[in-house]
Amino acid sequence: MRFIAALLALLLALPGTAQTPEERARLDWALQRGRLLFEVDRAAWVSTDDFREHLPQADQRLIRGWTIERDGNGYLAVYFMIGDGNVRTVLYRARVESRRVVSRETFRPGRGPELTPLQRRIADVRDLVPQMNLRLCVERGANLAVIPPDSLDAPLDAYVLTPQVQTGVYPFGGHNRGTFSAAGALLSQRYFTNTCLTMGGQGEGAPPPGSTPAGFGVTHLLDPSPTEIHVFLAIWSGMPIFVSTGEPMRIWEVTGDRITLIDPSRFSNRP
Repeated sequence: MRFIAALLALLLALPGTAQTPEERARLDWALQRGRLLFEVDRAAWVSTDDFREHLPQADQRLIRGWTIERDGNGYLAVYFMIGDGNVRTVLYRARVESRRVVSRETFRPGRGPELTPLQRRIADVRDLVPQMNLRLCVERGANLAVIPPDSLDAPLDAYVLTPQVQTGVYPFGGHNRGTFSAAGALLSQRYFTNTCLTMGGQGEGAPPPGSTPAGFGVTHLLDPSPTEIHVFLAIWSGMPIFVSTGEPMRIWEVTGDRITLIDPSRFSNRP
């Protein structure tokens, strides 16, 4: 892509900048959080596809929400209904490993177990999101991904994400994060871009017909280094994300495995 070619050309004029321990810790957090965000989002995706196949349609219409939480090396997805007295009981429960459903349980309406306290807290986040001042790139249908808290009383992060509406086109804009207390108060919030940016597909900056892009390139001025959203998008797209940041100006390569500064010497011997 021409944007990436421009980034690589710019590298030759940029001085190297050493990373501080604080910045390395911030990058390590972004990498781990981006991976976890993708796994939580994918667990919801694959379990939704699975319950649509295995849960009777009449019961599917009773679903009022879902929760995703860690379960050993995998994730537990729970879809629930709301009965008399606002009691929330499980209709469908699945274990997700390696981004696929490996086991499932279905329950007749009102016969399933009640949500645990942690599941109730995760489920309640949908009602807390309106506290956030969101920057969205869709009028409706944004995805909600809730990071399971470390404990029942720990702060909880919720991500409101722009969904993919076209195969091969990835939304880089319209992603938000809010942090909520155990009492449901909004502690902090942020958005990750100023504009609604998409990558891939046709149009300006797209690769020539028949070619395969080597990655995506974006300018990011809201942070001095890449964020968990860049990691999330790298895993989602299956391609590296080249992120240009300012103050100081640097270019990073982001994948699902690492976030690294690009060394200009890698390209200095090119003809």
